[in-house]
Amino acid sequence: MTYSEYCTAMKEEEIPEELEFVQAIIWLHPYKLPLGLYSLGNSSRRIIKVPRIAVNRYGNTVPVIYIAKDTFAGNGTVTDIILSSSIERLPKGAFAGCSGLRNITIPTRVRFIDEKTFDGCISLENVYYEGTEEEWDMITVIHERHEIDFGECIPGTPVQETIAERRIHIPGNDALFSANIHFKCDLDIMTEGSSFIARGTDVTEQHWSYGRNR
Repeated sequence: MTYSEYCTAMKEEEIPEELEFVQAIIWLHPYKLPLGLYSLGNSSRRIIKVPRIAVNRYGNTVPVIYIAKDTFAGNGTVTDIILSSSIERLPKGAFAGCSGLRNITIPTRVRFIDEKTFDGCISLENVYYEGTEEEWDMITVIHERHEIDFGECIPGTPVQETIAERRIHIPGNDALFSANIHFKCDLDIMTEGSSFIARGTDVTEQHWSYGRNR
C-alpha cells in the first residue's frame, strides 16, 4: 500500500478517547505548554492514532509533541501507530515489544531514533514517512557504536597509540532497516482538526525539555 493509499485508509480512524497525556515541560505558564502522550489508558484498539493537538486541563488547545518511553512498550495488540506531524521525539524503547506492529507513520520533526526503539517489532512491514527520501537519510538511527582501544602514549606526544578499532552492532532497530519505507506521507491528513480533552495531565513526572533548532 502506498503512502497516499494508507493515508486514505486511515483518515476516518478515530483517536481513542482513552489516551492520557502529561505536561511536556515545567515552566511559568503550564496552561500554554505542549503535552506528551504517556498512556494508552485501557484502550485495546489495534490502530492507535496520536493527535496533533489536545485540550489540556486549563481548557487550552496545545500541541502533542512526544510519546513517553513506556506508552507502547510490550503492546502485542496494536498493528498500526499513526503519529501526527507534531511529534518530535521517539524515546529509547518506544515501541519495544510491539510484536504485532505492522505499520507506523513517522513525521519529519523526528530527527533521531534512539537505540532499541523498535526492539521486538518482528512484524513491522511498512514505515510511512512524512518527508522525502533525502530527509529520511538525514535521520540518525542508533544501531551501532564505534569503539577504540588505546595503548601507551606515543613518545614525545600526548597522543595514545590505537591498538584496535571496531564497530559494534546494537540490536533493537533491525526491524526498521528491513521494513518498506514510503515517502511524502502527509500526516495531517489523518489527524487535522482532532481536538479533545486530555486526560491525566495532573501527572507530575516530566519526560522531556522542549526546544527545537529548525
